[in-house]
Amino acid sequence: MPIQILGHCRNLSTRHVEPLLREMLDNADDALFKLAEKAEDNRSQTAYFDAMRELRRQRSTMESEYATQMARVFDQCLRARPAASRSPTAEPDELSLVDDEELEENLAIDGMVGKARRLNEHDLHAIERRLAAVMERSRLSEEDNPVDPVAFCRGFRDAMQVLDVDIRIRLIIFKLFDQFVVSRLAPLYHEINRYLVEMRILPDLRHESREGRPVSESRRDAPEGFGDEAEMDSGAYGVDGEDDEGDLVALLRHWVGRRDAQGSIHQGGRSGGMGAGVPGGGSGTGGAASGQGRAVTADMGSVIAALSSLPSRGQMGVAGGGAAELKGAVVGALNTGGDQAVALNGMDESAIDIVAMLFEFIFDDPALPAPIKELIGRLQIPVLKVALLDKGFFSRKRHPARRLLTELSRVGVGWSEAADEEEGLRVKIESLVERLLNDFEDDVGIFEEVLQDLQDFCAQQAERAAQREEQAALATQGRENLLLARGVADEAIERVIDGRTLPEPIEHLLRHTWKELLVLIYLRNGQHSQLWQKALNVASLLVWSLIPKERQDERDQLTGLLPSLLKALQDGMARMSRPPEEQQEVMALLAREHTRMVKTPMPAGDAAAVAPDLEEMAATPSTRKQAVDPAPTSGEAKPAADPLLQSPARETPAEGAAADIHDGRSFMARKVAEINQLISEGRFSVPGQSTPEASEGEGAGDDSVEDLHLMTARELAEGTWLELLDAENQPERIKLSWKSLISGKYFFVNRQGLKVREMTSHALAAEFRAGRARIIEDVPVFDRAIETLLSSLK
Repeated sequence: MPIQILGHCRNLSTRHVEPLLREMLDNADDALFKLAEKAEDNRSQTAYFDAMRELRRQRSTMESEYATQMARVFDQCLRARPAASRSPTAEPDELSLVDDEELEENLAIDGMVGKARRLNEHDLHAIERRLAAVMERSRLSEEDNPVDPVAFCRGFRDAMQVLDVDIRIRLIIFKLFDQFVVSRLAPLYHEINRYLVEMRILPDLRHESREGRPVSESRRDAPEGFGDEAEMDSGAYGVDGEDDEGDLVALLRHWVGRRDAQGSIHQGGRSGGMGAGVPGGGSGTGGAASGQGRAVTADMGSVIAALSSLPSRGQMGVAGGGAAELKGAVVGALNTGGDQAVALNGMDESAIDIVAMLFEFIFDDPALPAPIKELIGRLQIPVLKVALLDKGFFSRKRHPARRLLTELSRVGVGWSEAADEEEGLRVKIESLVERLLNDFEDDVGIFEEVLQDLQDFCAQQAERAAQREEQAALATQGRENLLLARGVADEAIERVIDGRTLPEPIEHLLRHTWKELLVLIYLRNGQHSQLWQKALNVASLLVWSLIPKERQDERDQLTGLLPSLLKALQDGMARMSRPPEEQQEVMALLAREHTRMVKTPMPAGDAAAVAPDLEEMAATPSTRKQAVDPAPTSGEAKPAADPLLQSPARETPAEGAAADIHDGRSFMARKVAEINQLISEGRFSVPGQSTPEASEGEGAGDDSVEDLHLMTARELAEGTWLELLDAENQPERIKLSWKSLISGKYFFVNRQGLKVREMTSHALAAEFRAGRARIIEDVPVFDRAIETLLSSLK
């Protein structure tokens, strides 16, 4: 369970860092004293001594605040907003200005973080990968990793806000934090990885770079055998040192080299084309030259004119014989008359092969819907003309024509007939294709204009879809956070009551009114807020107040704590708008019970004392007011802090639990610490949460097993597109919007950003297993076509 695993990692972090922090604060006092001794003037010496006093005064607050900050980091990791609802990262020119002191602090933190990341790169990368798997995300960034050095450093900076010292002292303390804490994080990272491996989270993970790529290999040398006739001038094909890792230029050189090696250059009366061993070969230029003597090579203008004369409709060169058919059609258009045969030169013939095979791949790929394939297929002749006119097409990945094909294949992935009526994507693509077919002659710039038009259209559609997706995600997340809050409140109340028999009105108060109050506080203020602390303290103290008091010190303590308790109870009931008669019933019952408790005769041997009239105390608001906020007399110290706001003990030994029954404050502190610990470790149930056992029965039937399909479903990344059969067995294209760590459900949207499905990983695995769902490759089809062709060189 992600909550439990993250909770254990939080505990490991706390147990490792807190002793280091205490050691650092111990040494900070000594370090500042030594600096004061070496100070060059009285002013500096005074500053160091003042800093020592400030650090001693605020030490406990800093330690407590640091623990709170680290707990919040894990809470934020658990309750992270879905990807669709996150604000985009600000561009550099949008960043707000910071003052010099803040800048110095940021630089100090950056230095600590950078050094720690370098020293622990392997372990941090493994933790990021494993925690991403725990939270079922494709990746976890350094900023989102709750145990990344930046989390410890920023938490410490926030905890230091209570110190009233100048920037010079703050930087000294940062250096000490680096020395005693940040530089000693390696054992923690080893321990977290060991625990995650024990939990079977990517146990066989191997080391790789943070980018997840193997070390790049050296580029292959161009093959030998280039002929003079092939016109292999690299500059003619845009090879200017910016050829994007070889890319299509490597294909061009490779295939022309093979043609030369196979002797397929047209000489004398020989025919040949590309030859049987070359992709796309089989026919081609040879038919024009056969029996007519030596063929002349067509110039560029003639080839472009021949291409322009070919039909622009359909799938020329794809539906039939592929590259061979396309080359045959071009050669046929070149040889419309005359005694001299006209042939293509080797480079142009290879360019036709490559473009034709790219389009063949597009038409064979299942990622694109058939109507979108048909529209892209109509661009084959215009793209081929671009490839011949502008040889940068082969060397530049950012070439406008290539970017247009990539964008078309990208936006077409999520297209569906049902959703297109509102969106109009197919109509838009069709209009752009018609523009290229009608207007493109030899000005390659038109592809840039069409690309910009398509991107503007898609940007508008994407913005609307993102807004809808965000609204759907936030609404669902709100419901799930409410379930989480109810689970937390349920567990808190159960731990407070702990099986004790309470008067019915009091039990009803705790299980309904006070639980609703806890839900409200958890949602608005969080687990680490002062309001949450006080609400738990009140509930715990209420239960303790109803436990029989057989010792005089217990009764005295009860009498002293009652005014604050009764006022807090009435405030809570009023905040939850409970009826006045219900409030009066509760207060009257408590008055009777407490009065009976303190007036019951003491066991023999205990000193007797006059018990106050607690019924009168409960009934008189002014008395309670004076008890809570007594007016200080002349020379009298300020009243003590509200006992209901005290912080819980960090650790209370189990054997001391029995003794806590006699001490209200200890009982209250132990209960609250126990509850907060359980919540932080995720040891509570969420109403409606999907467990693996329950999920297996959800559409999975008897075939639900730990297999590759379930692993695929669990590792599915947000933003992945699927094709899923609907209830009528019609294909539906949906995108995984986000995965809930609370309910375990996956939420899917369509291209318009509307939620269309939700299911668990086990239910999705059942769809994979039944062949009703498949993943659509997230790499645009055109890019994958190039990758496939490039792999033929290896």
